[in-house]
Amino acid sequence: MQIDAAREGSSTILRLGGRLDREWAEYLSTALEDLLRSGARSLVIDLASVTYISSAATDVLARWQQELAALRGEVRLTSISPALREMLAIAGWDARLDGSGAAAAGLPDLRQSSWQRPAIAVTSGQYQTSSALPEGTLSCRLYGHPDRVIREAVRPEDCETVSLTRDVFGLGLGAIGGPEEGHERLGELVTAMGCVAYFPTDGARLADYLVGAGPVPPRAVLAWGLICSGAFSKLVRFSSRAEAESVPLSELAGVCLDAAGGPAAGIVLAGEMAGLTGARLRRSPAGSDASPMRFDLPAVREWVSFAPERTHSLTTALIVGVVARAPQGPLAAHLRPLGLVGHLHGHFHAAVFSYRPLPQRTVELATLIAGLFTNHQLRDVLHLVWDDRGQAAVDESALLRGVAWVGPITHVA
Repeated sequence: MQIDAAREGSSTILRLGGRLDREWAEYLSTALEDLLRSGARSLVIDLASVTYISSAATDVLARWQQELAALRGEVRLTSISPALREMLAIAGWDARLDGSGAAAAGLPDLRQSSWQRPAIAVTSGQYQTSSALPEGTLSCRLYGHPDRVIREAVRPEDCETVSLTRDVFGLGLGAIGGPEEGHERLGELVTAMGCVAYFPTDGARLADYLVGAGPVPPRAVLAWGLICSGAFSKLVRFSSRAEAESVPLSELAGVCLDAAGGPAAGIVLAGEMAGLTGARLRRSPAGSDASPMRFDLPAVREWVSFAPERTHSLTTALIVGVVARAPQGPLAAHLRPLGLVGHLHGHFHAAVFSYRPLPQRTVELATLIAGLFTNHQLRDVLHLVWDDRGQAAVDESALLRGVAWVGPITHVA
């Protein structure tokens, strides 16, 4: 069996040769997975040199036809000999899926979506927006003060227990559960749609999570945090331009802020990652040996884990945060500069999962997030940073493609 791939225009041509039996069906599935990771969405599979095809292979082709359709792409079979077409018919292949695809045969076209505005191109990315709820707005409640941890030790009584219902999203320094010893495990925390993930600082080697699937929502104890509620006004679909290779988080945040149309915006996004620039705590600032955090060398190494290069490339991440241009008032203390361009300030946390291509059509936020937590491996939870140390800097997080839910923040409490 032979499998050769080549780009022709906007499509990837996959030329197969020999016997496509059960063993080679697995190789074909792996090859298709690799093409999706590289960004291919339109595939043409040339079967001119295939002499045999099994049901295992037709199952792979049918599954990937549906995968690509959900990603606003397609799989087309070409050069099918009469003998091979007979084998396909024996295996139960639906001939209507050949060539012209599902839509031409009157089947549901999974590539349809409700994106309403033409795509715009910025420096590194292409963006397309649609209205979720045009009049939607968000309220943001602030908990604690993020700078307090560097001035004094955090006491257990300084922490607050928050109910993380399905109608809120946010981030903070916290731990899943109530106040009973939760302060001993405070770490980077992110929540959306009743799902919460955090990285405990009690010596744990793995991030922890809780999916609120019952009548009682998850709880978290927060030393500080930003928790937003309300309705999203816009959806923003994004992908990197070919010449740019990836989209910087600051550019994406600026586009989302402009789409929301206010001085500050809340963002929940799911993205396929080119790499993350992030950090997380090693120790809880409210533990039994609590003391003010130190960011001077070498003491900072005891407090913070930070990689000297981008991490988690080719993963899927849930990123939650707030962005503002020239923030004022209490919100300003919770935000940090996002880069040199646009005077943007923000605060973002990421829950990092094993890679899976994200649907590029309109999807329900709750369905997407629940799928990440239940069907993928949670690998990490990070506080995303803009590294501005000059020549030694790692720069910032970068994304390949994804979708963001955005709303203007009109009230801060």
